[in-house]
Amino acid sequence: MDLAELLQWVAIGRKTGVLAFVKDKAKNYIYFREGLIISSQSNEPMYLLGQYLLFQGKITESQFKRAFEIQQQTRSNLSVILVPQGVGLHELAQKALISRTEEVIYDLFLWREGHFYFKADGYNMDDIFLVTIDVNSVIFEGVRRKDEWKRIRGVFPSNNVVLGLKPNVDLKSVSLKPLQKKLLFLISSGKAISEMILELHGSDFHVNFELFELYESGLLEVKRILEEPKKAEDPSRIFNQGMEHMQQRRFPEAIAVFQKVVQSEPQNFRAHEQIELAEKAICQDLYRNVMRPNKVPYFLVPMGTLSEYSLSHREGYVASRIDGTWDIKSIVLLSPVRELEVLRTIEKLLKNNLISFK
Repeated sequence: MDLAELLQWVAIGRKTGVLAFVKDKAKNYIYFREGLIISSQSNEPMYLLGQYLLFQGKITESQFKRAFEIQQQTRSNLSVILVPQGVGLHELAQKALISRTEEVIYDLFLWREGHFYFKADGYNMDDIFLVTIDVNSVIFEGVRRKDEWKRIRGVFPSNNVVLGLKPNVDLKSVSLKPLQKKLLFLISSGKAISEMILELHGSDFHVNFELFELYESGLLEVKRILEEPKKAEDPSRIFNQGMEHMQQRRFPEAIAVFQKVVQSEPQNFRAHEQIELAEKAICQDLYRNVMRPNKVPYFLVPMGTLSEYSLSHREGYVASRIDGTWDIKSIVLLSPVRELEVLRTIEKLLKNNLISFK
């Protein structure tokens, strides 16, 4: 059953519950009430409302940081603070929430594989932002994006593509969208598509789509395709070994074992759950023993020397957020990567004596 058929099955049956989708570490959820979509969630940072508003240019990183500070003081929901709620702005707030909800679902149409389950009822209305979205309109747009994605991947086979301007292109005579102008700047810096997605807090589809439009307009060409990271070897299936690691608080070892289980048995949701628990435990240990959330990291060396330390694209992005004013909790919040990945990058920089805290 493909996604469109699955959504129609829920809609026609007027079902109430949660559709959960799992692929590797990604988990997306669609919430239904009597066959209508009323909300969605994802554990991918890029689909948090704050990241979505950053990509749309509705807020700045400084505004996002300030909203987080207000949330810490007032204990209000961060999304309520981020989205304007004043008189005359209710429509804007709803539009932002609906768009973010739809993007989580559209992403599922681009998955080549994954596993799902449906749980009747299974959610607390107080835990989700309520919207109302017609299933058929979501299916129509999702199928369109799926077709568009095939065309894009025919030219950009992965996000490891590095693009460049074609010779003799005159950009002064070209009408460009604001996002395309940002992309052209990043292209001039030699960024791969994966790096552009991080810099812009964007999604795979939107960034690739805008780049593809520039490519089809004759402005861009593919310069090179970076080598794909080597895949892990075939994993073992010893779930109990992972649980032993958990009991002994050997969390990195536990994650490695559970990831092997997931690779061989993607539908093993117990393994997914244990990975999340282990990652949270590592984060807590790092906060307790290495870096306090309110500590502000700053560089001890010039930023230009970082190329000597073999940082990955994602590590380089986190490093670029260290400016001597943002504390760790703000960097975690503002980064469209997982919390553990942010903290491990900061730990790596600290061990290499590249940064310190104040």
